[in-house]
Amino acid sequence: MPPTERPASDIPFERLFPQLDDSGRERLTAAARALDLRRSLDDPARWFWNEPDPADPQPEPEAQPHVLGTALLLYESDGDWLELGLDVWHQEGPRVSVTATVEVACWCELDHNMHAVQRAEWTADGGQALVEAFNAAALSVIRRIEGPRDPRDLRTRAGLPNPPEPVPDPDDGSPVDGGMAPSRHTP
Repeated sequence: MPPTERPASDIPFERLFPQLDDSGRERLTAAARALDLRRSLDDPARWFWNEPDPADPQPEPEAQPHVLGTALLLYESDGDWLELGLDVWHQEGPRVSVTATVEVACWCELDHNMHAVQRAEWTADGGQALVEAFNAAALSVIRRIEGPRDPRDLRTRAGLPNPPEPVPDPDDGSPVDGGMAPSRHTP
């Protein structure tokens, strides 16, 4: 089934994590909404999730590894970008992992789309551990919102290539020499 894309208030935690009680679902919803409230105005609240189709009588042979996720855009300009991610992944058995990432656009010769230059992971075996892991990841993302927003610096620190510097256009009226050449005009 294709992923669903909606705001945090629409996440069906009761279907994604049926082992949680009402209190656990409320805490996950509160953490997801806290992230949505910190988005910039030009970054709509979007959460993606995968769940079995209730109309399909045949269960999927394997659960989708990606359960739930979102990305908060912090910087975007001229094809370059920086975003923060929070994702929940199925692991073996009832185990899940929750990750918080700092992701930058890829400028490698072979385009990888993005690179996670910082990543934290929490694993959880049960309902309460999932709630704690999700809250810890959300708090990590919220704290990182105030961090550096220059994807070039983050790529450099990670040993990744940056986009080429733009070549100045001589017709744009900007002085090529930084404005320090003597003027040709005589008084």
